[in-house]
Amino acid sequence: MTVEAAEASDADVDKALDELRGRFGTLTAVDRPAADGDFLTVNLVATVDGEQVDAAQDVSYQIGSGTMLEGMDEAVTGLSADEDAIFETTLANGENAGNKAQVKVEVSAVKERELPEANDDFAQLASEFDTIAELRADLTKRAAEEKVTEQGVEARDLVLEKLIELIEVPVPAAFIEDQLEQHFTGENAHANAEGHDTEEHRTEIRENTEQAFRNEMILDAIAEKEEIGVSQPELIDYIVSTAGQYGMEPNQFAQMLDQSGQVPMIVGEVRRRKALAKVLELAVVTDSSGSVVDLSDFVRPGDEADDSSEAPAEKKPAKKAPAAKKAPAAKKPAAEKKPAAEKKPAAEKKPAAEKKPAAKKAAPKKPAKAEAAADEESSKA
Repeated sequence: MTVEAAEASDADVDKALDELRGRFGTLTAVDRPAADGDFLTVNLVATVDGEQVDAAQDVSYQIGSGTMLEGMDEAVTGLSADEDAIFETTLANGENAGNKAQVKVEVSAVKERELPEANDDFAQLASEFDTIAELRADLTKRAAEEKVTEQGVEARDLVLEKLIELIEVPVPAAFIEDQLEQHFTGENAHANAEGHDTEEHRTEIRENTEQAFRNEMILDAIAEKEEIGVSQPELIDYIVSTAGQYGMEPNQFAQMLDQSGQVPMIVGEVRRRKALAKVLELAVVTDSSGSVVDLSDFVRPGDEADDSSEAPAEKKPAKKAPAAKKAPAAKKPAAEKKPAAEKKPAAEKKPAAEKKPAAKKAAPKKPAKAEAAADEESSKA
């Protein structure tokens, strides 16, 4: 089994540096048509069948970010301040979710982001380093670590795919249909309202569900053959690491699991992780340069929790492996109301690595077969 070599390029380092500079960028108004990457201040009015259903004033939006309505980028690109356009879109939220709407967008300001010069002064402002050379060296190191992490995830997934090729696992059609029904109804009914209940999406969900089921069956068989058990400390470690992903305290999360009868599901998940760790200890994966990929950081099953208790078929962004390092140590700019707002003095001399707050998630749903193995598939996104 072979994966790509883990090599960080100068482009990777430049991208990381530009992202850091962007956090300290300033917005300057320009007298020209809006282009990709520009920041706009806009007013929006949405109508359905000629009747106004929603409106928003002085909204900040970056062209190309895709954080607002579908069709927005095309409508505002090329507009200057005090110009407007009308486009059609499908509303995703509210009482009119799923309906086609006519949206009038008025541009009141066009701004471009100016990045601070990458020099020693910037290094001292944005990081713990005194020179830009030191900052680049740190970013280079972290980019290399990130590539190693990505390579490890790819190798792990390749091992699972190989197992599925070698072991035939029948997938009950009735089970798959039941999982699809659960996914597109009840708590997931919003998918229909947002226009996600398409044939293409259903096909993707079906394939992911089948893959998760096969992964679960294979890892269960390996755990049985190797007589793998789960100790109380291992279970506690998993619960503690998982609780944060649901925005809950470990004790609160443990009580919820116990009251809902889901502790056996968690035990099964930890057991499968240990089974996968056993497989990875024995697997040999090389990269495109012929070097053996070090999978040691991927054989500790309790290091990182996943979303296995959610709908098994839904793909999610790939998560970092246990050994992944944090983002470059950098000072945070003061809170901003708008993206890339004007630069403000750093609050501290010794910065801490910027972290994204853990997303708050709903409590795990009633366990269903294959849900516990979904994390192995979700990391492929």
